[in-house]
Amino acid sequence: MTDNSNITLSVFFPAYFDEKNIDKVVDSAVKVLEELRLKDYEIIIIEDGSPDKTGEVADNLAAKYPKVRVIHHKKNLGYGVTLRDGFVNARLDYVFYTDGDNQFDLEELKKFVALIPFSDIVVGYRKRKQYSFYRKFTSLCYNYLLKLIFDIDFWDIDCAFKLFKADLFRKITINSVDAFIDAEIMLKAKLLNYSVTEIGVMHLPRVDGISTGARPSVIFRTIVEVFQYRKEYMKEKEKILNSSKT
Repeated sequence: MTDNSNITLSVFFPAYFDEKNIDKVVDSAVKVLEELRLKDYEIIIIEDGSPDKTGEVADNLAAKYPKVRVIHHKKNLGYGVTLRDGFVNARLDYVFYTDGDNQFDLEELKKFVALIPFSDIVVGYRKRKQYSFYRKFTSLCYNYLLKLIFDIDFWDIDCAFKLFKADLFRKITINSVDAFIDAEIMLKAKLLNYSVTEIGVMHLPRVDGISTGARPSVIFRTIVEVFQYRKEYMKEKEKILNSSKT
């Protein structure tokens, strides 16, 4: 088994309408993290003002497991803000996140941790997306739009299964409050020359809870953020190119 005794890892889960999911996710995460034999780990649940009992279940998990803590939003703030809170509150050297909806197999985290010595960032791409045709189509269009505008080429940039070197989040400011957050982080990491490895992961059907990612309002706000950030990105890219010439 790989020696992970020098690795410290923060793991967090954004959770909304996940009262029947989050306990399964956290139980699986604890099992996997204990098997990895890390130097240290923590688990953070970012509970985004859920109207169901997600918050109550999350608090029970924190009482059950000493390394689990919960951050509650008094009201629903959205996916981007929830992710940002996870990255900002991570205390350890590396940070991993996946959603609290139980659509990924946490066993696959072991493959990501094995690549820590070789890559600053490890990102998943869903081998077979367990979504409707509409969700698959909007995701395909979104990835193509990002490739066209920013000249980046990721299989599945908004896949919610990623591991980062945590010092990235001390060097960048995250502005997105919607689904653009994944792309914003990856673009800023690219400008800072962080190395990236992509790995295929299984995507599981959502059995319980409610997904809000494909709402027309979310899609519209995300597209607005794409074009707002483009100007900033091009200026920063030009600045880096000019500095490399001097």
